[in-house]
Amino acid sequence: MRATVTILILTCVLTIGATAYADERDQILIQKQELETIQTEVEEGRKMLDSLKQTELSVQKRLLDNEQQIAGNRKVIRRLSREADEIRQSIAAAETELGQRQLELDLSRRRYLGNIRQFYLAAHHPSTPFSSDLNEECNLHRQIVYLTAVAGFESGQIRQAAGLLVQTGERMGQLTGEKKKVTKLRQKRESANVLAQNRKQKQQKDLERIRRTKTEESDRILTLEMAAREMEQIIDRLQREAQERELSQRTEPGGPSIFASLKGQLLSPYKGKVTTPFGPAVDPITNLASLSSGITIKGAPGRRVVAVASGTVAYVGNLRGYGIFVIIRHDEEYFTTYAGLGETIVTTDEYVLAGNKLAVSGASGVAKFELRQGSRALDPIEWIRIESF
Repeated sequence: MRATVTILILTCVLTIGATAYADERDQILIQKQELETIQTEVEEGRKMLDSLKQTELSVQKRLLDNEQQIAGNRKVIRRLSREADEIRQSIAAAETELGQRQLELDLSRRRYLGNIRQFYLAAHHPSTPFSSDLNEECNLHRQIVYLTAVAGFESGQIRQAAGLLVQTGERMGQLTGEKKKVTKLRQKRESANVLAQNRKQKQQKDLERIRRTKTEESDRILTLEMAAREMEQIIDRLQREAQERELSQRTEPGGPSIFASLKGQLLSPYKGKVTTPFGPAVDPITNLASLSSGITIKGAPGRRVVAVASGTVAYVGNLRGYGIFVIIRHDEEYFTTYAGLGETIVTTDEYVLAGNKLAVSGASGVAKFELRQGSRALDPIEWIRIESF
């Protein structure tokens, strides 16, 4: 009888030891997968950083080209403005000259008409129809000849003044056309300069955004690298602990998982809105595509975070990039992870029931939840009651 009891006790001890070893091995696999995820994100982050540097250089080149174009436009605008001023001065001088030519033409016409009148009066209305004085007749003849010459001269002056007036008018029209052309060119350059200024402002904003994103990405990579080192330390410690507890004999695995029967019936770990679903996702800052191994829930700071099902706390720690997190082992196969926590109230190896408080959410109000079957990530939405969110 005692031998039988001893055998039963030994069998139970071996079974418990084998189960603990299997759980520890699964936990190590989970941590290794997390490490691989972090290392992948670091590598992708570095590629993204290189891409951002190339983009920054490209934007800087476009900004420099745009500044040179703006400087060139300003130079052309100044030249066109000077030309427009010179044309305006020429138009003002031409207008003055045109007025003078018109005045000269009017004066020449009045003189010509006056001379013609004198000629007509002298030729057709002499003071004495007949004169016996030959000197008087000669004087009259000379007067007529003189008036005829003066009239011819004034007629030439009129033609000359009229010609000069036409030339001045044509010059005025030419200057007006040049003014319109220069004004149109200047307006076109000014419009191009405004567009270039707008492009410059946009490029400066893009450059600032790229530099800010570069800084954020560099900080994120640094944080992930530190997280990777800490994760390596956790894995090393878990492996050492597993080696210390390793038994030389294993028992066959037990029956079907009880946790698996709870699919679709689990409690929500946190009251809030799911902002990042399970599966492919895009980082809102870097636009870097990644695969989310869980869900992200946005709630209120300081809100309760509870166990979705009964199990044993396998790990409580703090990891850069993840914050404070808790791992619960539900059986040999299934684990749940709660990350981004504030203050925790559970300790390692503590047994918790479904709905028991594990911690409160951090200052951001954002918590991340993962569900794994061994090292394989599962979609928590398929396991949690939707109404419990």
